[in-house]
Amino acid sequence: MGRKERYLILLLMPFMVLLSCVGKQDPFVGRWTVEKVNVDFDENLSTPEMVRQYGEIEKGNIIEIGKDSTLVFISDGDTMRGKCSLRGTQLFLEGMLFGRYEDGLIEIETVTPLGEVAVVYSKQNPFL
Repeated sequence: MGRKERYLILLLMPFMVLLSCVGKQDPFVGRWTVEKVNVDFDENLSTPEMVRQYGEIEKGNIIEIGKDSTLVFISDGDTMRGKCSLRGTQLFLEGMLFGRYEDGLIEIETVTPLGEVAVVYSKQNPFL
Protein backbone atom coordinates (compact mmCIF):
# COMPACT_ATOMS: atom_id res chain seq x y z
CA MET A 1 0.00 0.00 0.00
CA GLY A 2 1.43 3.30 -1.07
CA ARG A 3 1.63 6.58 0.80
CA LYS A 4 -1.36 8.08 -1.01
CA GLU A 5 -3.59 5.11 -0.14
CA ARG A 6 -2.62 5.29 3.57
CA TYR A 7 -3.30 9.03 3.61
CA LEU A 8 -6.71 8.48 1.99
CA ILE A 9 -7.61 5.80 4.56
CA LEU A 10 -6.62 8.13 7.41
CA LEU A 11 -8.83 10.86 5.95
CA LEU A 12 -11.81 8.55 5.50
CA MET A 13 -11.54 6.80 8.89
CA PRO A 14 -13.42 9.47 10.95
CA PHE A 15 -16.28 9.45 8.43
CA MET A 16 -16.53 5.65 8.55
CA VAL A 17 -16.66 5.72 12.36
CA LEU A 18 -19.31 8.43 12.26
CA LEU A 19 -21.45 6.49 9.80
CA SER A 20 -21.23 3.33 11.90
CA CYS A 21 -22.51 5.24 14.95
CA VAL A 22 -25.44 6.84 13.13
CA GLY A 23 -27.15 3.53 12.47
CA LYS A 24 -26.90 2.46 16.12
CA GLN A 25 -28.41 5.58 17.69
CA ASP A 26 -31.58 5.23 19.75
CA PRO A 27 -34.17 7.56 18.20
CA PHE A 28 -35.49 8.44 21.66
CA VAL A 29 -32.12 9.41 23.20
CA GLY A 30 -30.90 12.97 22.67
CA ARG A 31 -31.90 16.61 22.95
CA TRP A 32 -35.45 17.66 22.14
CA THR A 33 -36.46 21.24 21.43
CA VAL A 34 -39.83 22.90 20.96
CA GLU A 35 -41.28 22.64 17.48
CA LYS A 36 -44.77 23.99 18.17
CA VAL A 37 -46.75 25.53 21.05
CA ASN A 38 -50.53 25.70 21.20
CA VAL A 39 -51.93 27.85 24.02
CA ASP A 40 -55.71 27.52 24.38
CA PHE A 41 -56.68 29.83 27.26
CA ASP A 42 -60.19 30.94 28.21
CA GLU A 43 -60.69 34.35 26.57
CA ASN A 44 -62.55 35.58 29.67
CA LEU A 45 -59.59 34.78 31.94
CA SER A 46 -56.67 35.90 29.77
CA THR A 47 -55.53 38.45 27.23
CA PRO A 48 -53.90 37.90 23.82
CA GLU A 49 -50.68 39.34 25.29
CA MET A 50 -50.76 36.81 28.13
CA VAL A 51 -51.22 33.97 25.63
CA ARG A 52 -48.31 35.27 23.52
CA GLN A 53 -46.01 35.59 26.55
CA TYR A 54 -46.88 32.13 27.82
CA GLY A 55 -46.15 30.67 24.38
CA GLU A 56 -42.80 32.48 24.20
CA ILE A 57 -41.77 31.07 27.58
CA GLU A 58 -42.69 27.53 26.50
CA LYS A 59 -40.57 27.85 23.32
CA GLY A 60 -37.43 27.85 25.47
CA ASN A 61 -38.12 24.40 26.97
CA ILE A 62 -35.63 21.59 26.42
CA ILE A 63 -35.87 17.85 27.04
CA GLU A 64 -32.71 15.75 27.23
CA ILE A 65 -32.96 11.97 27.36
CA GLY A 66 -29.86 9.91 28.16
CA LYS A 67 -28.98 6.33 27.26
CA ASP A 68 -29.57 5.42 30.91
CA SER A 69 -33.24 6.57 30.63
CA THR A 70 -32.59 9.76 32.57
CA LEU A 71 -34.85 12.59 31.41
CA VAL A 72 -33.96 16.21 32.14
CA PHE A 73 -36.69 18.79 31.52
CA ILE A 74 -35.58 22.44 31.50
CA SER A 75 -38.31 25.08 31.54
CA ASP A 76 -37.94 28.78 32.30
CA GLY A 77 -34.84 28.23 34.43
CA ASP A 78 -36.30 25.29 36.40
CA THR A 79 -34.99 21.76 35.96
CA MET A 80 -36.78 18.47 36.58
CA ARG A 81 -34.82 15.22 36.42
CA GLY A 82 -35.78 11.57 36.73
CA LYS A 83 -35.98 8.16 35.13
CA CYS A 84 -38.33 7.90 32.18
CA SER A 85 -40.02 4.98 30.53
CA LEU A 86 -42.09 4.49 27.44
CA ARG A 87 -45.20 2.30 27.51
CA GLY A 88 -46.75 2.22 24.07
CA THR A 89 -46.97 5.89 23.15
CA GLN A 90 -47.16 7.12 26.75
CA LEU A 91 -44.05 8.69 28.26
CA PHE A 92 -43.67 8.37 32.02
CA LEU A 93 -41.32 10.26 34.33
CA GLU A 94 -40.74 8.59 37.69
CA GLY A 95 -43.89 6.53 37.12
CA MET A 96 -46.16 9.52 36.43
CA LEU A 97 -47.59 10.30 32.99
CA PHE A 98 -45.40 13.03 31.47
CA GLY A 99 -46.40 13.12 27.81
CA ARG A 100 -46.74 11.16 24.61
CA TYR A 101 -44.14 9.92 22.10
CA GLU A 102 -45.56 9.33 18.65
CA ASP A 103 -44.34 9.68 15.06
CA GLY A 104 -40.90 10.82 16.23
CA LEU A 105 -42.30 13.69 18.33
CA ILE A 106 -42.87 14.21 22.05
CA GLU A 107 -46.04 16.07 23.06
CA ILE A 108 -46.70 17.37 26.55
CA GLU A 109 -50.13 18.70 27.46
CA THR A 110 -50.70 20.82 30.56
CA VAL A 111 -54.00 21.93 32.05
CA THR A 112 -53.87 25.25 33.92
CA PRO A 113 -56.59 27.34 35.58
CA LEU A 114 -56.55 29.51 32.42
CA GLY A 115 -56.83 26.66 29.92
CA GLU A 116 -54.70 24.08 28.12
CA VAL A 117 -51.19 24.20 26.67
CA ALA A 118 -49.80 21.62 24.23
CA VAL A 119 -46.09 21.67 23.44
CA VAL A 120 -44.62 19.49 20.68
CA TYR A 121 -40.89 18.65 20.76
CA SER A 122 -38.73 17.32 17.94
CA LYS A 123 -35.32 15.75 18.30
CA GLN A 124 -32.47 18.09 17.53
CA ASN A 125 -30.13 16.89 14.81
CA PRO A 126 -26.76 16.22 16.50
CA PHE A 127 -24.85 16.70 13.24
CA LEU A 128 -25.94 20.27 12.48
